[in-house]
Amino acid sequence: MRLWSPADLSLHRTIVNGPAWVTDCVYMPTARRLVCASADRAISYYDISRGVYDLAGRVKVTGTMGVPLCLSSAVDEKSEQENIIYGDDSGAAIMLQCGRGELPARVLKPGDFQYVHDDHTDWVTQVSNIHELGLVTCSLDSTIKITDLSRCKVLHTVTAHRRGVHCFAHSKAFSLCASGGLERDILLWQGSTNRQVGEMTGHAASISHVAIDNRRCQVVSMAADNVIKVWDLRNHRCIQTIADVDWPSQEDAHPSAMMYDPARSRMVTAFHRLAVWPHMCVSDDNAGHEEPLVAALYNSLFQVVISGDESGTICMWNIQTGERQGHFKHCHGNGRLTAMTLDAQERRLLTGSNSGELKMWNFNSGSQLREFAHREEHVEYSALRFVYDADRQSSLVVATGWNHKILVWQDEEADTVSEYRMFSGHREDVQCMAFVGPHMLATGDYGGRICIWNIFTGERRFSLTHEAAEFQRGVEQLLFLRPYDPHASPILLSCGGDGGMRVWRMSSTPALMCTIRAAVNRLDCVNSMCCDAQHEHVVVGDTGGHVRVWKLDPNLCSSTGPAAEACFTQLACWRAHPVGISSVQCAEVQGVLGGNLLLVASQDCTVSLWNLRGGLVGVLGKHTWTLPDATTWQDAKGVRTPAAIKETGEAADWHADALEESSTSDDGNDFQEWASPADQVLAMRRIRGDKHATIAAMHRAVDAGYSALTLYDASALPENPDGRKIAIHSSPTIGSKVAQMPPI
Repeated sequence: MRLWSPADLSLHRTIVNGPAWVTDCVYMPTARRLVCASADRAISYYDISRGVYDLAGRVKVTGTMGVPLCLSSAVDEKSEQENIIYGDDSGAAIMLQCGRGELPARVLKPGDFQYVHDDHTDWVTQVSNIHELGLVTCSLDSTIKITDLSRCKVLHTVTAHRRGVHCFAHSKAFSLCASGGLERDILLWQGSTNRQVGEMTGHAASISHVAIDNRRCQVVSMAADNVIKVWDLRNHRCIQTIADVDWPSQEDAHPSAMMYDPARSRMVTAFHRLAVWPHMCVSDDNAGHEEPLVAALYNSLFQVVISGDESGTICMWNIQTGERQGHFKHCHGNGRLTAMTLDAQERRLLTGSNSGELKMWNFNSGSQLREFAHREEHVEYSALRFVYDADRQSSLVVATGWNHKILVWQDEEADTVSEYRMFSGHREDVQCMAFVGPHMLATGDYGGRICIWNIFTGERRFSLTHEAAEFQRGVEQLLFLRPYDPHASPILLSCGGDGGMRVWRMSSTPALMCTIRAAVNRLDCVNSMCCDAQHEHVVVGDTGGHVRVWKLDPNLCSSTGPAAEACFTQLACWRAHPVGISSVQCAEVQGVLGGNLLLVASQDCTVSLWNLRGGLVGVLGKHTWTLPDATTWQDAKGVRTPAAIKETGEAADWHADALEESSTSDDGNDFQEWASPADQVLAMRRIRGDKHATIAAMHRAVDAGYSALTLYDASALPENPDGRKIAIHSSPTIGSKVAQMPPI
């Protein structure tokens, strides 16, 4: 036996009991004895009153009696003496009235013990003295018996189970018991009436351990397949599942014992060492985010939406109802969350921050599983990917950001993974990333360069370039399409700062097939893109809050030029949010007409759910619905959906000709005309140190060089009586100029 310090679970002492297996142990608080039973029929008492853990007594069960399997302690009301009660493999519950000072060891004699009952017909698997009920025993004969210990009389027999019972636990707060066994369900029953009041269904193997947290009204159960579930005792619903992949270390993922420590709010499991699961409070209120969204991901395994905002708050939403199931905050401390994705099994969450941290989480509990470290410059992560290759049995974590590099880690069983590979080839900040099997990785940077890599060898196969004006070249989003023909080359979609979507055929010699206008307005660019599981639809979201959906033609793989552009048939275009879109993702949900829904996360701190035709299901946390019932949606047919807001003026509206000159410079020179729109820096350009900045207009003067340029938020500028904004430009060479900007 090993004794552990309760504070930090460090090893305190090891007690060698003997050569036989220890079947159970129990502490006697009144007598201050540690008692253990072993497979050689011995029951041993250790004195811990002086901290020496000396053997104080040992008795052995005679050969005609069963092997002690489980122990409990009880105080005799008459003698006020604390005694041991054990259950054996013959179905009996026996109270010992000796043994605490029996040295040397001796065999039990008549008068040393008393049969409480021997009514079970199979092994007794657990015995416990519960003050509100009496002595409770469960057995593989499928029954649970409640006995009056003072009279040694069975009061009740619970027969709700159809097969063997392994364990039970009592809730004083609810005055009921939870029990489990071979039939895989946890039954809830009242001890005073034997009446079953509920059951918890969800395990796929027999239940081996059950514990109850009375303070939080939760039941914790462990099954033979090593799956642990946490249940809400008030509504009998499963609120958390811990499977093999959720364990920080696979060495601990096969527990043989489990207990709940209510004093420290933690669950402790054991295999060949202890593992601790601290209880972390996860709010269940239905409020939404308070910071701009980074992304919203759909988890098809649990049918939940996982959203994250820049402050590091992660929320879980029930997609069937729109209600929030829980959340945890500050996943990167004081750092900003900048990127997130799910692993291949959709059980773990990867998050990256602006400080260069990369962490893996159990999103159900908010527990950090591991961290991925590197020795490069710690700058912002802009894109994350989890890559799994079945042929190589390899799982990779890929991250990139503002250090111009791509970092690759193996998904290893460690608290901190520090071994990594690094790919170099970009000269600007990398903004996006896409992967298609079996090994092709694409990365795009701010300078307009797209690099294609072999993810497993690190070889850079070739590069592509966005041809556009200087400040419009940046590659904002990348997306691979699997062709309808499995033997054809994959298709790569890339969206740039000019609002266009380029379509590339990724053959041995990559070629640009066509360019399609993706953003709705000239000053917008696409910053999110996705496709459905069948690669039949492509969806983009832009910085103006618009969403555009195309239907793909199967002939796309063999088309070029106008024919390739014609393969994109627009299904819908609408303004989903009043500000920029952070992410879009298709969610294939069973029971919904058409199957595909669209998750849209926005900079306005909300996540909305739509169909691909622009019908609004609702906003998560604001509306509730029953997903299969379209009558509960906010606007199923999209009648009230805001249409896309397009520019009504020509490009000249932004030209200097539309600005009114109000003064001249000190030296008498007239104020110079402004340059053409091609020389203007457009809105929503990426600026180092901030992900996006809204710039109303920046112009340069012809023949008059500016030595200083001040940027103003157009919404904060004063207005003239006619409603025009005032734009202020300063230059020491030509003086200050004040001009009126046309309404935006």
